Amino acid sequence: MVVDACGDVDHVILPGSTFVRSGPVGGVQARKLALRSGRTAPDSAFWHRKGVKGGAMRALVCSGFGFGENLTLEVRQAPEPGPGEVRVRVLACGANASDWEFVTGRPFYARMSRWASRRHVFGSDVLGVVDKLGEGCTRLRTGERVLADTFGTFGGFAESCVAKERQFVPVPGGVSDVFAAALPQSGAIALAGIRGRVAPGDRVLVNGGGGGSGPLAIQLAAAEGAEVWGVDTGAKADVMREAGAVRVLDFEREDFTALDDRFDLVLDLFGTRPIRRVRRVLAPGGQYLMVGGWMRAVIAAALASLWTRFTERRVGLLLVPQGPEALVELLEMVADGRITPVVGEVTSLDCSREALIDMGARRIGGKLVIVP
Repeated sequence: MVVDACGDVDHVILPGSTFVRSGPVGGVQARKLALRSGRTAPDSAFWHRKGVKGGAMRALVCSGFGFGENLTLEVRQAPEPGPGEVRVRVLACGANASDWEFVTGRPFYARMSRWASRRHVFGSDVLGVVDKLGEGCTRLRTGERVLADTFGTFGGFAESCVAKERQFVPVPGGVSDVFAAALPQSGAIALAGIRGRVAPGDRVLVNGGGGGSGPLAIQLAAAEGAEVWGVDTGAKADVMREAGAVRVLDFEREDFTALDDRFDLVLDLFGTRPIRRVRRVLAPGGQYLMVGGWMRAVIAAALASLWTRFTERRVGLLLVPQGPEALVELLEMVADGRITPVVGEVTSLDCSREALIDMGARRIGGKLVIVP
């Protein structure tokens, strides 16, 4: 076990992640030093304070599109819950690839959906303690530790977050804050991609196996008796092996679509390979599922799903159901030891901008969790 990146956070991380890099101090190492030396922020330009008299909170605010320079840490008024809503004091929030897509506006569909929602504080894997109930809320109680996927309204990269009461589920006592916050989006993707699609003896390939969803998908497939292969950067090889992959590939050195091996299921979390080449590595009766990718790749997969349904090698987009039901099951699986989230870094809001940049560059193996 490895102590997490933030010296003042009382959690542990699974093996397979590296927090100290060689060369000039920067990235993860700079965040460790900033936290341990008591600095409030690694860059004073990162801060922006507003005239807030009471009920203040800190939040990571995104203005426009960019690659990190558009993120600032602001002090603003804490949100108030409306009817049917609850406010939580955020203890931890998992970061997802979708958060970085909204920050950068890439792929293009992320740019369109972001401006449709007009949300400027992202983060949707929210773990917190209820501190205020809106009118009509009777299911939860103040002081209860809860988890939600607030995708669409977001607000998790802050010290307080408001969402509908129905989105939150109680968290079992045996599940840590960090592990719970690593679950919502990544766990739902893994469940939807593996459940009911894998049989004992199947060969499964997970492209993007070293990120947030990948290790969970590998664990679920291996538990079904499948032979699981993982594809990601070479630096994430140990993460995939720890999750249960019997073979790992470095996508920068080896193209999985050029393999002579055949797979019953390819779960693609990045959508970086042409459909015609991916179908070549599918076994008869095999299926390729794309979770995300560039606009062109998503359109190609959607069109291919129409005509490959009549063939023995099918292609499709993975549709992930949203709602609290999956969260209850995922939390139970963690509490029972059936799955274990792989957390690559835990950092504070002070260092969140640099951490998100590293996540976007695929330098973090496993999940990034931000702890206000």
